[in-house]
Amino acid sequence: MVEFHGWATIRYHTYDTDTDLQNQCWKKIEDHISSLPVPKMVHLQRYNGCDSLHIAGQHNHEAGYVIELFKWIAQDAPGSYGILYFQDDEDVKHENEFRVWRLCRGSLSENDDPFLSPYVPTVEDEHDESRGD
Repeated sequence: MVEFHGWATIRYHTYDTDTDLQNQCWKKIEDHISSLPVPKMVHLQRYNGCDSLHIAGQHNHEAGYVIELFKWIAQDAPGSYGILYFQDDEDVKHENEFRVWRLCRGSLSENDDPFLSPYVPTVEDEHDESRGD
Protein backbone atom coordinates (compact mmCIF):
# COMPACT_ATOMS: atom_id res chain seq x y z
CA MET A 1 0.00 0.00 0.00
CA VAL A 2 1.18 3.49 -0.83
CA GLU A 3 -0.24 6.44 1.09
CA PHE A 4 0.52 10.09 0.41
CA HIS A 5 -0.57 13.53 1.60
CA GLY A 6 1.00 16.72 0.35
CA TRP A 7 0.62 20.42 -0.29
CA ALA A 8 2.59 23.09 -2.10
CA THR A 9 2.33 26.83 -2.52
CA ILE A 10 3.04 27.43 -6.19
CA ARG A 11 5.31 30.34 -7.16
CA TYR A 12 7.26 30.95 -10.33
CA HIS A 13 10.09 32.54 -8.28
CA THR A 14 11.00 33.04 -4.62
CA TYR A 15 9.98 36.67 -5.02
CA ASP A 16 6.92 36.48 -7.27
CA THR A 17 5.61 39.93 -8.05
CA ASP A 18 4.84 39.58 -11.76
CA THR A 19 1.23 38.49 -12.27
CA ASP A 20 1.81 37.52 -15.90
CA LEU A 21 4.75 35.26 -15.02
CA GLN A 22 2.75 33.67 -12.20
CA ASN A 23 -0.19 33.07 -14.56
CA GLN A 24 2.17 31.41 -17.06
CA CYS A 25 3.57 29.23 -14.28
CA TRP A 26 0.05 28.28 -13.18
CA LYS A 27 -0.91 27.31 -16.73
CA LYS A 28 2.16 25.05 -16.98
CA ILE A 29 1.17 23.36 -13.70
CA GLU A 30 -2.39 22.82 -14.94
CA ASP A 31 -1.12 21.33 -18.21
CA HIS A 32 1.35 19.07 -16.41
CA ILE A 33 -1.25 17.78 -13.98
CA SER A 34 -3.66 16.96 -16.79
CA SER A 35 -0.98 14.59 -18.16
CA LEU A 36 -0.69 12.61 -14.90
CA PRO A 37 -2.06 9.05 -14.70
CA VAL A 38 -4.56 10.12 -12.02
CA PRO A 39 -5.04 13.90 -12.36
CA LYS A 40 -8.12 13.91 -10.11
CA MET A 41 -5.86 13.13 -7.12
CA VAL A 42 -4.53 16.70 -7.40
CA HIS A 43 -6.57 19.69 -6.27
CA LEU A 44 -5.48 23.12 -7.49
CA GLN A 45 -6.67 26.30 -5.83
CA ARG A 46 -6.21 29.98 -6.58
CA TYR A 47 -7.50 32.21 -3.80
CA ASN A 48 -6.61 35.66 -2.54
CA GLY A 49 -3.43 35.86 -4.60
CA CYS A 50 -2.17 32.50 -3.38
CA ASP A 51 -1.82 29.51 -5.69
CA SER A 52 -1.73 26.09 -4.08
CA LEU A 53 -1.79 22.40 -4.82
CA HIS A 54 -3.03 19.56 -2.61
CA ILE A 55 -2.64 15.86 -3.27
CA ALA A 56 -3.71 12.86 -1.25
CA GLY A 57 -4.47 9.24 -1.88
CA GLN A 58 -3.78 5.56 -1.41
CA HIS A 59 -2.79 3.09 -4.11
CA ASN A 60 -2.33 -0.66 -3.95
CA HIS A 61 1.13 -0.37 -5.50
CA GLU A 62 3.72 2.08 -6.82
CA ALA A 63 2.77 5.76 -7.11
CA GLY A 64 6.00 7.31 -8.38
CA TYR A 65 4.09 10.03 -10.23
CA VAL A 66 3.49 11.77 -6.88
CA ILE A 67 7.17 12.33 -6.12
CA GLU A 68 7.82 13.06 -9.80
CA LEU A 69 5.17 15.80 -9.63
CA PHE A 70 6.97 17.46 -6.71
CA LYS A 71 10.30 17.15 -8.57
CA TRP A 72 8.69 18.81 -11.59
CA ILE A 73 7.39 21.65 -9.42
CA ALA A 74 10.86 22.15 -7.91
CA GLN A 75 12.33 22.50 -11.39
CA ASP A 76 9.57 24.44 -13.18
CA ALA A 77 8.27 26.61 -10.33
CA PRO A 78 11.38 27.08 -8.16
CA GLY A 79 9.78 29.60 -5.81
CA SER A 80 7.33 26.95 -4.64
CA TYR A 81 7.44 25.36 -1.20
CA GLY A 82 5.59 22.55 0.55
CA ILE A 83 5.61 19.16 2.21
CA LEU A 84 4.80 15.67 0.95
CA TYR A 85 4.24 12.79 3.35
CA PHE A 86 4.77 9.44 1.60
CA GLN A 87 4.56 5.87 2.89
CA ASP A 88 5.23 2.81 0.74
CA ASP A 89 5.12 -0.58 2.46
CA GLU A 90 6.90 -2.14 -0.54
CA ASP A 91 9.95 0.12 -0.14
CA VAL A 92 12.47 -2.36 1.28
CA LYS A 93 14.56 0.32 2.99
CA HIS A 94 11.63 2.33 4.44
CA GLU A 95 8.69 -0.10 4.50
CA ASN A 96 7.72 0.77 8.08
CA GLU A 97 8.01 4.53 7.98
CA PHE A 98 6.72 7.66 6.37
CA ARG A 99 9.17 9.72 4.35
CA VAL A 100 8.89 13.49 4.36
CA TRP A 101 9.70 15.29 1.12
CA ARG A 102 10.54 18.98 1.55
CA LEU A 103 10.01 21.28 -1.41
CA CYS A 104 11.77 24.63 -1.13
CA ARG A 105 13.75 27.01 -3.36
CA GLY A 106 13.85 24.72 -6.39
CA SER A 107 14.94 21.68 -4.43
CA LEU A 108 13.18 18.52 -3.27
CA SER A 109 14.79 16.60 -0.43
CA GLU A 110 13.81 13.37 1.31
CA ASN A 111 13.82 13.38 5.11
CA ASP A 112 13.12 11.12 8.07
CA ASP A 113 9.72 11.45 9.71
CA PRO A 114 9.74 12.02 13.49
CA PHE A 115 5.95 12.05 13.99
CA LEU A 116 4.25 8.98 12.47
CA SER A 117 7.16 6.55 12.18
CA PRO A 118 7.75 3.75 12.70
CA TYR A 119 4.37 3.04 11.10
CA VAL A 120 3.97 -0.07 13.27
CA PRO A 121 3.41 0.46 16.21
CA THR A 122 2.98 4.28 16.04
CA VAL A 123 0.03 4.28 13.60
CA GLU A 124 -0.98 0.66 13.44
CA ASP A 125 -0.74 -2.38 15.71
CA GLU A 126 1.26 -5.41 14.69
CA HIS A 127 -0.72 -8.24 13.11
CA ASP A 128 -2.17 -10.47 15.82
CA GLU A 129 -3.94 -13.60 14.63
CA SER A 130 -5.60 -14.06 18.05
CA ARG A 131 -7.79 -11.00 17.35
CA GLY A 132 -9.60 -12.88 14.57
CA ASP A 133 -9.92 -9.91 12.21
